[in-house]
Parts: sequence; C-alpha cells; structure tokens
Amino acid sequence: MRSPLTKFIALPITAILLISVAGAFSLTVEYKPYGVPDHRREEYDEKLSLIAQQQKVLHGEVPTDELPIAIVKEKSYDFGMIDPHVTASHTFTIGNEGKAPLSLKVAGTSCKCTVGKLEHQLLMPGATTTVTMEWNTGYQAERYEQTAKIITSDPLQKEIELKVEGIVRAQLVAPESVALVAQHVGDVATGDIVLFSQLWNDFTIMSVTTDESDTTLNWEVTPIENDDIELADKQSRSAARVALSMPRHRPGQFQGTLTAVIRPGDGSPDVTREIEYTGKVRPPISFISPLLHMHDGLHIGSLTAGEESTWHIFVRVRGGVGRNIEVLDVEPKVLDATIEPTSREGDYRLTLKIGKDCPMTIFNLDHQRGYVQVGDPADKQFSNWFPVVGAVVEIDD
Repeated sequence: MRSPLTKFIALPITAILLISVAGAFSLTVEYKPYGVPDHRREEYDEKLSLIAQQQKVLHGEVPTDELPIAIVKEKSYDFGMIDPHVTASHTFTIGNEGKAPLSLKVAGTSCKCTVGKLEHQLLMPGATTTVTMEWNTGYQAERYEQTAKIITSDPLQKEIELKVEGIVRAQLVAPESVALVAQHVGDVATGDIVLFSQLWNDFTIMSVTTDESDTTLNWEVTPIENDDIELADKQSRSAARVALSMPRHRPGQFQGTLTAVIRPGDGSPDVTREIEYTGKVRPPISFISPLLHMHDGLHIGSLTAGEESTWHIFVRVRGGVGRNIEVLDVEPKVLDATIEPTSREGDYRLTLKIGKDCPMTIFNLDHQRGYVQVGDPADKQFSNWFPVVGAVVEIDD
C-alpha cells in the first residue's frame, strides 16, 4: 500500500507528463481552412491578408500616407463600328496618387485574341503608366466585349478591370427566312428579301436558286438607297431588294432553301447565303358545314339499318371557272354522294345519303374510315376530301 506522501508526489508528476504530451501533439497539428484545396492555399492566405489590411485602413490603423492609391479615370472604351479582321487597340492610363509605390501586374484577359500590355509595373507616388489593349476582330459580325484584369498593391482597389467593346461590320446581312404568299393552286407565290453590307460599297447578286427541283424560281434585284427607312440604324453601305416568285401547283404547306451567291465590289471572293422559305397554298376546294370537324371530318354516329339518313355539305371552289367538278371517290361505297352547282358561280351543294337498304357497315375504326373526295376529274391536283366516320348497325328487337 502506497503512503500518502507517495501519492502527493505522483499526482504533480502525472499532470506535468500530460501537459507535455498535449503540447507535443499541438506542435504537430496544422489546422487548414475548410473547403480550400492545397493548391489555392496561397491565394486564400493573400485574400485574408488583404481583408485584414483593408480593415486596418478603414479603422484608421494604417496612416494613409503609407498607402498607394490607384487611379483610373477611364475603365472602358467603345470602338463603335469596326471592320472585320483588323487589329484594334486602345490605351488606358493608370496613376498613383498615394504616398507609397504602387505595383501593377496584368493578370489575364477574357479572350486569347485580346492582349494587355503594361508599360511600367511599379509606379512611384505621382507617376502614371499606360495599359494598351489590342484585339483582333476576326470575321464574325457581332457586338463584342473584351476585358483585361490588372492586379494592384492598392489595398482598397486590389483589382482593376479594363474593357473595350464595339460592333464588327458585317460583310453581308441576309434574313434567315422569308414567307412566300400564294392564295390558290396555280397562283404564283411571292415575297422579297433585303440584303445589305456594312463593309462593301457595292455588290452584285450573281444567282438565287431553290432546292425544290420541280419548282421554277424567278427573281429580280432592285438597289436600295442607304438612307431608306428600311435600313434605319443598319449602318448599311450598300443594299438590294430581291423580289421572289414561284408558281405553286399543289395545295398545302411548302418549304425550301434559297441559295444566293453574292459578288463583292471590292474583288474579294464570292459569298454564299442560305435562306429558308415557307408558305401555304389554300386548297382549291373547301367544305363548309357545322357538322364538319376541322380534323376528324364528318361524324355520322351509329345509324340503324333500314333507316334513311341524309346530310348536306356546302362546297366552295376557288379558281375553278370552266372546270367540271364531280365526286371523284367515296368510301364506303354504300354511301351515296352527289354534287350540284348552286346559283352562285363556284358554289356547290354536296349531298350524302345512306338508304334504307344499306347493309351493316362499320367505318369508325382507326384503320377503317370513310371519306368523300371532290374535284376535277381531268386534274387530280384540283381536288380536296374529308373523312367520314360512323357505322350502320342492325338492332335486334
């Protein structure tokens, strides 16, 4: 059994040993900021140092006569309209109005096509230097904006962003699409497009073609003055209107692609533009009745065999003067269809009838439906049709 004296001596020794071990552990533990990768630790520490320095300045702990002050009177420049594929440059001025030297460094630019050149990297109090931004416009016609970032030793303005912007002149501007208008089968679909250049003083339209092999395209060019209201705010140097026309022989929607070849007046290579076109030709024959659905046609429902049913449809023919309009086809064949002209030219009355002797017939299935086609038997394109859905059934007493 230990004596009280031994216990008294052992307790302090144990405490000293524990403190020593804890101290050893504390010397080997390094705390890292949460979420900051090792390769960005230096950047993180610089940010913390900058914030601490800014706080000291704001609280008056650092005398202002010990600080550099970066001054930039102009941080952006607009070139306005500029030619394609040229190198444009603008020079910005940075001054030091502080009492300590100001260090500067170009950190990078927003695009590899932009170069920032810094004349001096260290400015003494009262001195100035220049930063020149150079940019190659390329050929793409668009509004551009490029920036360069300058890193400074000014604790209150650590970064300065300089910007240049403008609009690259377009060689040739053409619409992406055009709508052609044709009312009836046999009409000529017409429309026009405007082409203009912000770069060339003159150009010639060599050809305009369509990818529709069975369609004849006619086109005619008319020059447009640059002060025309249609070219307002377009910065045009030369322009032309192309009137388009092509006959349409089939009803319904149509579309295609125009290919225009343009020769610049400055002798540079020809330029090609593709323009989509769309249009719609109304059917030459239309059917009018409150019984008709736009997509599903005529629903006659389920009829009882042995009973007679009749429907009347108004038919209007456009551009059919001199044509012989008849019922071209009908399904099911048990459906009797006749057509007669009215007192008004171009208007007809179509009568559909199911007689008492009609056998049981089903034509309301997705794969088995009826229809009525009306038109000119001498011209199959001059016709139209509508579905007929229903059934004739026998009901047992």
